[in-house]
Amino acid sequence: MKKLAKKISRRPLNVALADFTRAIPEGSRVLNIGSGGEVMDLIRTHLHPQATVFSTDIDPLRKPDFVDDITDTKLEAGSFDYVICAEVMEHVTEPFKASENIHKVLKADGKAFISAPFQYPLHDAPHDYFRFTEFGLANLFKNFKSAEVKPRGTWGTAILLLILRSLWFRNKRIDVAVHMMILWNLPLFLLLGPILGRTNTPYLCTGFICSLEK
Repeated sequence: MKKLAKKISRRPLNVALADFTRAIPEGSRVLNIGSGGEVMDLIRTHLHPQATVFSTDIDPLRKPDFVDDITDTKLEAGSFDYVICAEVMEHVTEPFKASENIHKVLKADGKAFISAPFQYPLHDAPHDYFRFTEFGLANLFKNFKSAEVKPRGTWGTAILLLILRSLWFRNKRIDVAVHMMILWNLPLFLLLGPILGRTNTPYLCTGFICSLEK
């Protein structure tokens, strides 16, 4: 169930990130904020072989190219053509400073891909600080020339994931309740899936994807 929840949650993010990465031209310098993991694997898979990706992270144990805090970056201004910051903004202590520094390290007309969860349980405690709405993200990145914010995941997947993610709480009573709820409502899920699985709304979604241009 946990693997299914992650797969459902990550699929729209991974599709959007793959599309963004494939469009990066050769010779580009790309910064990935947050080192390693599934995001970095996906970037390396789809990035043009003549483009270069660098990673940053505040944790040296994750083996980033640069140990750096995006809220107080030491990276040179205007040094990257593209910035990717996937599922990181909820973990930074000062998101507006992070936004300013993403803008700072981009070259003129540079582009950024930012994603952040919306309907999502507490994770990576105690370093989980924020959830952003569509309007919060638009305000957060208002320093960019353009900022397009789109919901990811559908109304149906948001509801389903809230149920499945409850299994992460390691509470036996909740685990029993979730399994019973799924078994009892499986016919309803199958019946409504084609309808609710195609209904996108920023008011109830798994997260948002921001396409930015400096």
